[in-house]
Amino acid sequence: MLRLFRTAVLLAALPALAGAQSHPGGDDGEAAATSQASEARIYLGMWTAHLTKLGKGIRNNWLVAVSWRGFYGGTFVNSFGDRAFTAGIQRTLARGSEGAFVPTIGYRLGFVTGYDRRFLSLADKVPALPVAQLVGGVDHGRAGVELSWAGVVGSLGPRFRP
Repeated sequence: MLRLFRTAVLLAALPALAGAQSHPGGDDGEAAATSQASEARIYLGMWTAHLTKLGKGIRNNWLVAVSWRGFYGGTFVNSFGDRAFTAGIQRTLARGSEGAFVPTIGYRLGFVTGYDRRFLSLADKVPALPVAQLVGGVDHGRAGVELSWAGVVGSLGPRFRP
């Protein structure tokens, strides 16, 4: 099942890679400023499935988060029912051509709190755990949907551009 999810993420990313446009991250004048401004997102809601425990179904994690200029931060209820906080960097690797539906693919690297030994024995010894996510999505105007994968968890949720 994990292989099926990975394949679905890669297939969803193909349109973004095929029609990818370069979006510089440095000081490249107006194009870079426009690209960075378009990266601002508000995330309200996240539904997750543990890919090794699909029988448990999909869970609403009550995410509230923002991303802006290559950084993200947010809070959600983890699978154990505890409040978690996460923050780090977020990058777009490829963006499809502008049109009615614009696919994207990217990643997040950061830290997450709110876990204990039920998740990982190390979690009791450190204040935050590292997290890495592969992120894909499709935007239509100011609204979009995002699909992400981190280890054994797949997530789906809406995102909005302010």
